[in-house]
Amino acid sequence: MKRLITAITFTALSIAGPAFSAGDLSRANVIDVVLEMGSNDDGMYFKPNNFEFETGRAYKLILKNVDEIKHEVSLHEMGERIFTRKIEVSDTQGNFIAEIKGSIVEVEVGAGQTVEWFFVPVQTTSGPIEITCEIPGHYEAGMHATAVIK
Repeated sequence: MKRLITAITFTALSIAGPAFSAGDLSRANVIDVVLEMGSNDDGMYFKPNNFEFETGRAYKLILKNVDEIKHEVSLHEMGERIFTRKIEVSDTQGNFIAEIKGSIVEVEVGAGQTVEWFFVPVQTTSGPIEITCEIPGHYEAGMHATAVIK
């Protein structure tokens, strides 16, 4: 009799378990964060140049290239500490062009274009980690930022 009650309880909890879940955290309450890439009289830049993310929260990193030349965003170690849900590419009128999925650590953004990177941080960092533009000369001209995942 005890085995039957245990089996029924286990089965009921197994079936009901998904009903109690909070939903897909990678899609819930997405936080927009803009990373502007460009250049001015002082050199090249990422604005802002410091980011703070929190594990388990969903983010849309909006990579906005306001320059007349291409730039890229390379996450390095941060790429290993996030789950990328997707990257969306649209034209300047907002029309959908492509959706890229999988493990991604670097995105190149054409002049005057915007790309949206949807991700969820899954592992904290022990301190600031670097985000860079790896196009020759761009890092040296100032295209780098730091990020912390708490």
